[in-house]
Amino acid sequence: MEPRLLFLILFCLIIGLLHVIAFWRRKAGETAYAAARNTRREYEREYYCRMAVMAGHKEACRMYCIMHSDFFEDQHPLKPYKFKGMNVTFFGHYYPSRFGELLDIEQRRFCEELYSFKDGKNDGQNFFRLCMEAIKTGKKTYHIMFMPCSSHEKYVCRFRQLDKYITSYYPNLTSEFGDIDLYGYRESLHKAKGNENRKLSRNYRITGNISGKEVIIIDDVLTTGQSLNDYRREIESCGGKVTAALFYGKTVEMPHPFIVKIVVWSSHIGRLFTD
Repeated sequence: MEPRLLFLILFCLIIGLLHVIAFWRRKAGETAYAAARNTRREYEREYYCRMAVMAGHKEACRMYCIMHSDFFEDQHPLKPYKFKGMNVTFFGHYYPSRFGELLDIEQRRFCEELYSFKDGKNDGQNFFRLCMEAIKTGKKTYHIMFMPCSSHEKYVCRFRQLDKYITSYYPNLTSEFGDIDLYGYRESLHKAKGNENRKLSRNYRITGNISGKEVIIIDDVLTTGQSLNDYRREIESCGGKVTAALFYGKTVEMPHPFIVKIVVWSSHIGRLFTD
């Protein structure tokens, strides 16, 4: 048999073998992912999810990231950090609705509470109290300002109850619900496609006297920080000084699947050497 023909036969066999391996690897990933989705036992969910990640299943990578948000996220709930000179903290991790089927019971419950806050059905007292304790303001006087919403109706619905709570139980805090005048309607930034690069038209103006006041901003969700930074600039152009910002939730950022695979494979190899 001629060497060239032999080479072609071996090459075709190798390619065919790789296709067979890839097929069964994909099937193994799909099976492990389905098992992770269906089990109610936490340790089984963790095990099958890891197996699916090692088999290259993309949705399993997202599931694993959601299961271990504290590992992949740089910022953590009720742990203040600096952003544009502001002391920022948030109540919990928020997962967009497209990941709803991958969440556990506690994660789903938190997201439902956040949606209730957005709709004015959750007064946000617990969120505000714990975040204020986290940033350790002491008895110093601060002025509370709420993040403008897409419409006046949503602004009133979302923050009215919390505003009443603050003015009733925090004597060292001032809050004027009418500090801003909302007019018209704008698209919500978190709903805008490619929101990290979007600049939305402003639908508010600051009408309150905030000159010389140290301001704490309150909002529902922190994603890119663009809206927060824009609002900070507007407040400071009116003479205020933003020292802190409190958020009910911070959107979890999904790392590239390749990063998740490296983490899982590294952990798996480490266990082989330690067990």
